[in-house]
Amino acid sequence: MQRLVIAARQGKVGLLASARLDLQRLIFTSACRADLREFFDWESRDGRGNEAYGRAWNVDELRSKSWQDLHKLWYVCVKERNLLLTEMGFKNIPKNAAEQRARGIPRGSDMVEQDQHRLRYREVQTSLRNIRQVLQERVDVQLVPELKQEMQEVINAR
Repeated sequence: MQRLVIAARQGKVGLLASARLDLQRLIFTSACRADLREFFDWESRDGRGNEAYGRAWNVDELRSKSWQDLHKLWYVCVKERNLLLTEMGFKNIPKNAAEQRARGIPRGSDMVEQDQHRLRYREVQTSLRNIRQVLQERVDVQLVPELKQEMQEVINAR
């Protein structure tokens, strides 16, 4: 990370890398509890949880967002996805139909189909898919080959 900061100051880093630096600064300046409590839905476990949740971001809404905003939203969705997977694992709820079949849980089981964490998980996965689609659309219309390659590497990063 320090090498990237030094290279950015010297002007040796591409546009996206410097944007990543700005994004990392924004992410790391948020209040961090630095423990595993962020991956648990404590209100839901205490019975104080709100059953209402939002919908997935659609592609048209995401197209109006900047590159940095899409990356911030991506990290928020990944964090939410991890929280939901933790809660689903705690309650032994499968995350998809294949896992449900593997566990021998009948299709249409209320325990699974009506679980609020699984429903929210589907919405978060849809948002992540839509964000990736919008970013890929931006890469496809990019004319500068170096920038196009750098953008594609960011999208394909795991």
